[in-house]
Amino acid sequence: MKYFLFLSLLFFSGHGISQSLSQNEVNQQVGLVWGLLKYHHPEVSRGKFNWERELLEVLEETEDVSNQKELNKILLQLCKKVTSKRTRFKERKVSASEELFSKNVDYEWIWETNFGEELTSELLKLKNNRNIGDHYASREPLNNFLSFKNEKGLADFDASLEGHRLLLLYNFWNAIQYWYVNKYLMEEDWRESLAALTSDLSEATTVQKFELAKLKMISSLNDSHSYRISSFLGDSIYNHYPAFNGSLVNDSLVVTRTFNSELIAPTNINPGDVITAIEGLTVNDYIQKNFAPLISGSNDNYLRSKIEKWLLLSSNKDSIKVSVFSPGSNTEVQQTIPLYTSLGKESKRTDLYSPPKEQWFDLDEEVVYINLDTISPKELKTAFNYGRAKKAIVLDLRNYPSNIRDKDLSDFLYPRKKKFVKVLFPIGSHPSYGDADGKAPLRFLLDPFKTGKRNKNYYKGKVILLVNRYTMSKAEYLAMVVQGAPNVTTIGEQTAGAPMNIWMYTLSDGQTTSFTGLGGFYPDGRGVQGTGVALDHIISESAINYDPGLYLKEALKIIYGKGEYRPDEPAREGILTQKNYKRAEK
Repeated sequence: MKYFLFLSLLFFSGHGISQSLSQNEVNQQVGLVWGLLKYHHPEVSRGKFNWERELLEVLEETEDVSNQKELNKILLQLCKKVTSKRTRFKERKVSASEELFSKNVDYEWIWETNFGEELTSELLKLKNNRNIGDHYASREPLNNFLSFKNEKGLADFDASLEGHRLLLLYNFWNAIQYWYVNKYLMEEDWRESLAALTSDLSEATTVQKFELAKLKMISSLNDSHSYRISSFLGDSIYNHYPAFNGSLVNDSLVVTRTFNSELIAPTNINPGDVITAIEGLTVNDYIQKNFAPLISGSNDNYLRSKIEKWLLLSSNKDSIKVSVFSPGSNTEVQQTIPLYTSLGKESKRTDLYSPPKEQWFDLDEEVVYINLDTISPKELKTAFNYGRAKKAIVLDLRNYPSNIRDKDLSDFLYPRKKKFVKVLFPIGSHPSYGDADGKAPLRFLLDPFKTGKRNKNYYKGKVILLVNRYTMSKAEYLAMVVQGAPNVTTIGEQTAGAPMNIWMYTLSDGQTTSFTGLGGFYPDGRGVQGTGVALDHIISESAINYDPGLYLKEALKIIYGKGEYRPDEPAREGILTQKNYKRAEK
């Protein structure tokens, strides 16, 4: 089919090659060909040219190019400039028998563009070349990760120069094009986004436009690990904030904390009140308009976790209009609340609830609760041993565990060693392709994708795993470990959808950004990147009747199977004992 398309393009090339081009189209083609050479050419991929300077020169040379024929000549010269008689191509097409992950492969632009016979032939030779260096994307031998350590930014980068801004874009865009294994999960096709991104960076003539264009570029990855951005967002756009924050529930923000009684007094807002609208928009519409284009997230639930505490009601102005519903008085008012650059002493804060400080404790006589946030391996072992004879254990992963690893969990929960995750790796010699079931180089010593040991004394009671939008990265990875054990029920809401390792990339202006370098799947092939960990029971919260103890109540209902727990008195999450709740038998 591609061969037929190639012949067809050549047949009509007399018309296509003379076609007129906009400057945006010219720049895109330059960026595509330059990127193909960077990662596919035997010499360029080994860092034997000052490749950033080459791009700047070609962009300058093509400023007045207005048709395809002129552009093809310049691009062909670029290809020939880096190719000598000593250059050795090793052409080999990827065969179906290799069973490589190919959802990210995208070379259609070579056939779709009227490059002419000679240039098209050169580009296809690059596409099929397997003699590729690792200067720009180097494989780390101990873990098969890719490193972009030689991307150090342009020493004299000047954001006022259009060529420098486009260099930043095409460096990053091509790194994602050829090495980002989760590219296929993006909401918008990465190549189709190139036109708008090129336009944004070309026209970013002010500091604010440039920084916003970068934010949009990074946000396009739809990756919760792409949270490393410049300080511009907080310093210039959202630098005033209210004297309270909260938690997003459905289409509202529940106020969970006020910070300064003197600053909050004029608003008459108290913990438990509900923000139902912002600047005349529903909360969800306001989020999609103001934050979704600027903050990268694998899913909307992660975006909510990123903005609910501070950014949501922040602005570069000194006030913002909101609608506030007070459950206590059952009234809703519209008001303009003041925003501040400083909230004074935090000692004056008031909280809707106070989570327990203990790392583990009894929920009742038959159930132990363990918070995995900061618990040490030693303390976790103590908690597990204490709960060994209990009916159930509740593991709380609504956090980022800082001290434990998979073995600390599986040694207690698993009856035998088993594989709990399947990992998608990029392949250094095959840009765009991946290994869908990648192996760790040192797996014969320690396989990071298997865990547990033969253990006839493994825990045989029920395990309830709590997750939410703050369950991310290592927490999701550990959630997959727990889910590999027998008799586990996972309850909560969609997690961040970024379970694997984070890789760093330095943009041309020196700013560091990041993305998820590997793809994470359950052994049966279900993906976790983007969607989050699998849930057995989704918890639906209510803003008006906000209940901080809801997760633990639902856990107890699942543990005991029949009946439900009804509060005798308002209980704070974590302080759930039998004196707080009675079992109501069906």
